[in-house]
Amino acid sequence: MSQSCCIVTTTIDDANIASTLARGVISKHLAACVQIIPDVTSYYEWHGQLEKAQELILQFKTTQKRAGVLMQYIKTNHSYDIPEIITTRIDKVDPEYEKWIEMAVIQDLS
Repeated sequence: MSQSCCIVTTTIDDANIASTLARGVISKHLAACVQIIPDVTSYYEWHGQLEKAQELILQFKTTQKRAGVLMQYIKTNHSYDIPEIITTRIDKVDPEYEKWIEMAVIQDLS
């Protein structure tokens, strides 16, 4: 298992906010890469009602050390009352890619 890398995932229903989140995260060196995956249909219960939403998935490649700060940044800048923010550990990763992620997020540890 990779000792340093993880993927933080969230969903959002607005492409402009997704892009703003992605740019902000990269500029603050909280993640090395953000992938925005469009056209996801989500079903969930909210306030006792079955809901259906068209969303985008954002996947942030980062380190476990930066994941907490990244999660807080997402929560602070997200438009949902209770956003989905999930961290997944990476089992295996190419060593060069792992090093690239580590170097991309170490540039600013504020």
